Amino acid sequence: MKGFLFLITCAIALSNLAQQLCPIIPTPSIYEVNKGELYIVDKLFLDYSFIPQNISEFLRNELNIQFNIALEQEKDDPKIIFSRISNVPKTYYSITINDNIEIQYNSDASCFYAVNSLLQLINGEQGKWNIKKSKVIDSPKFEWRGLHLDVSRHFFSVDEVKKFIDIMAMYKFNTFHWHLTDDQGWRIEIKQYPKLTEIGAYRDSTVYGHYSRSPRSYTVENYGGFYTQEEIKDVVTYAQSKYVTIVPEIEMPGHSRAALSAYPELSCDGVIKSVPGLWGVFDDIYCSKEESIIFMQNVLEEVIELFPSEYIHIGGDEAPKIRWKSCSNCQQVIKSKGLKDEYELQSYFIKRMDRFLTEKGKKLIGWDEILEGGLSPNAAVMSWRGDKGGKEAASQGHYVVMSPNTHCYFDYYQSSHPDEPLAIGGYLPLKKVYDFNPIPEGMNDFDADYILGGQANLWSEYMPTMSQVEYMTYPRALALIQSLWCFSKPSYDDFLSVYLAKHQDYLNNHKVNYANSIHFPQLNITRKEGGINLNFTGAYQESKFDVLLEWSNNNLNHSLNYPNLGSQDSIFIPKANNSKRSYLKVKVNSMSNSVEANYNFVVTDELGAKVELVTPAHPKYNNNGSLNLVDGVCGRRPWKGSEWLGFNTNRVEFIIDLEEKKKVSGLGIGFLEDNGSWIYLPEKIQVFKSKDKATWKSTSKVDLKDCETPFYNHEFHFKGKSRYLKIVVYAIDLIPEGKDGVGHVPWTFIDEIEIF
Repeated sequence: MKGFLFLITCAIALSNLAQQLCPIIPTPSIYEVNKGELYIVDKLFLDYSFIPQNISEFLRNELNIQFNIALEQEKDDPKIIFSRISNVPKTYYSITINDNIEIQYNSDASCFYAVNSLLQLINGEQGKWNIKKSKVIDSPKFEWRGLHLDVSRHFFSVDEVKKFIDIMAMYKFNTFHWHLTDDQGWRIEIKQYPKLTEIGAYRDSTVYGHYSRSPRSYTVENYGGFYTQEEIKDVVTYAQSKYVTIVPEIEMPGHSRAALSAYPELSCDGVIKSVPGLWGVFDDIYCSKEESIIFMQNVLEEVIELFPSEYIHIGGDEAPKIRWKSCSNCQQVIKSKGLKDEYELQSYFIKRMDRFLTEKGKKLIGWDEILEGGLSPNAAVMSWRGDKGGKEAASQGHYVVMSPNTHCYFDYYQSSHPDEPLAIGGYLPLKKVYDFNPIPEGMNDFDADYILGGQANLWSEYMPTMSQVEYMTYPRALALIQSLWCFSKPSYDDFLSVYLAKHQDYLNNHKVNYANSIHFPQLNITRKEGGINLNFTGAYQESKFDVLLEWSNNNLNHSLNYPNLGSQDSIFIPKANNSKRSYLKVKVNSMSNSVEANYNFVVTDELGAKVELVTPAHPKYNNNGSLNLVDGVCGRRPWKGSEWLGFNTNRVEFIIDLEEKKKVSGLGIGFLEDNGSWIYLPEKIQVFKSKDKATWKSTSKVDLKDCETPFYNHEFHFKGKSRYLKIVVYAIDLIPEGKDGVGHVPWTFIDEIEIF
């Protein structure tokens, strides 16, 4: 295998520059173009004897629907020749286009992948189809190429789930992680416990708008649904026909309110509570007593019978320990089992499930919190909180699926455009997804062998329809599969060119509601002496924009128009220069597709100021670095990750360079509060000033924990001259009990700074 990979790498290195861009996504290992085309009018002939029946039916349907080409049986002189071969890497296939089409494969799955690649090679128009004479050689880099779908927050029908599987299979994803249970709904029939679906599958209201909205409002209606076991079997069989393995997730011990609404005796307090229509993390989790463990094992026994997958996902994430700490049953388990604390109690709970699944011939996989308190020897880890959990698990000899929220959470916003539909927060544009590498930076080769692959997650709090799921999934899933399939993926620009030239139409033909976010005018802000530069880019290098600036200052309004700006052109916005703040509205129209965008700026003396982040922002929330704090774009609510800098440390420090010693009377600083996302207001803020950046003098200190009302934009007042200002923000040590994210270091989100 390693010898084959070496030959593949050499071939890529020798031929890449000479070859045309390959229209196939994910990009195959080798794509060589020869002179000429193979023309197809309205028929193709095939000997069905050498191809699995489900694949021949798939090929016939796709040729008919997408191209109006008929596929007919012909044994003597077939136009498409299939042959099964051996002694090649796993999931290998090749396609050779000359006067006919020759496909070699070594497994049913690789035959299916070859057919999908062949379909993407077809060019032309109705009745004039052609394929470039060419050679394709291919096999995947990673075993686990996954997409996750949460059907608990919002429920999707069997037909919708099948379509989701159709499109992912078309792009060679092979693992569908089906998130079937959570606080807001239990979606799988368990015959031994009928109340799980009678009660747990329905809620009587659903929060309207964003979780952080205050006051909250609700849509009051009965909402829910579930899949019968016959429907589950049907979907599993359907996925198998597309060579997709379904990995079910049954959440435990947390994210269990729906189940506990049906069977409150499994909770620590036994209190009957309804299925919540609010997002977030709830304190109510399964009690660790024997009755709860037996209950969950009985549930898993029925789940195992429905899913032939190697792995069963048991969740294990975001399990608050507050109920366990005050529960006599849980404390008795801790004592009787000689456990150290509630974290080891969770480990005990997970290990019981691991032993049970192992006895049944299955393997356990869970979110990276299952590392806490010790991990079962047979368990695999899905690393979502960055790559730390994946590194730790691999170093201990556990298999890992990388799914970091920095690159793989498709519920985040995918552009900074004001018209993006409501999302949970965060910022994950197409380019950042493309930069994902399942092998974490700095991981040695030995540990890297434990990386099974990667996966994107679609949490559906803000995806009420399958149309919205598709919008959030594509084209980002196409960027992700490049990292999961390709041994050496092409540049992002080449990928984007292929996507624009081929795959938008391909998705249109399959009726996928993909996002047009890359076509929105993308605002880019850079520092320039005395202010900032604004620049706009689109999906195409030749994109052009009409830009209108509308200024408002002291009731004096004026406008400036910049027509026909290219992606290399910039507009300079000067800082206020000791004058009062100005307000600027920027209206942008993309001339190529008539997409508009409006951006609002607050222009102050600090626009574009030099800011040193002594404490680095978290990579997940670090759009545009320190300039984000002084770019004139004020962070809003509901929040977007593109507008805020996020820190998950107890202490945040940054230094502002005023470039000259000047009189300063105070500063303003903005913070975000969204406890459901574990974002909390800080506890204390201290400001220092300095003339030389060597000697610092404290000018202002505010203890915020005693404030009677929460603040968001805080002002500090002080006197004197200064060249440098140092701001130190102190967060609470750990999120307290009774709050979302209990026991974790809170996030601190900061945006626009103004000095006066």
